[in-house]
Amino acid sequence: MSESRKISWYEIMYVVVLVGLLGWSVFFMNSHKVAVVDMDRVFKDVGVLQKIDKERQKKDFYVKGNSLLQAHKFRLKTLQDKLEAAKTEAEKDKIGGQIRQANERIQQDIQPIQTAMQQFEAGAVTTFRQRLQPFINQIAQKRGMDVVMYKGPNVLFYGNKADLTADVTKAAKEFFAKDMPLIDPALGAAPSLR
Repeated sequence: MSESRKISWYEIMYVVVLVGLLGWSVFFMNSHKVAVVDMDRVFKDVGVLQKIDKERQKKDFYVKGNSLLQAHKFRLKTLQDKLEAAKTEAEKDKIGGQIRQANERIQQDIQPIQTAMQQFEAGAVTTFRQRLQPFINQIAQKRGMDVVMYKGPNVLFYGNKADLTADVTKAAKEFFAKDMPLIDPALGAAPSLR
């Protein structure tokens, strides 16, 4: 005794809709191709890191900062020698206070220099990224990529095919070898200390 079950029209429609959605998703939904660029490696490989270091050493804030640090080291050495030669607790306390004052003073003096250096470096990095963007666009379009991300802690995995770093570096190397201002003048002048 076999029981024959009749299939209702809504069950047939349900299967047709599911098959239709599956077919639509396979043929019409485009998966996005995502690529990654290691900006730190490009930054180093095209020579911008060396240019920033050379340019930084020429800046007033760098020269002033180095001279302040050298004077501070000399002052500390002198005070340390006095501290070791001190015979009474009163002398040691006095010299210890002078050491603390010298350390506080260098922190105050160096703060505007650190700020100027950070602004200089931020301007150089911003200019680098703006100048590199056309090369990233060109390589991404050539390889058919839809999205390009910076390699960083948010990117947990990517395959070699998705890494555009070497191609971008190769395309941009000649451009960055040119002698041009490190910071785009449109971004404003680099900070200077008076």
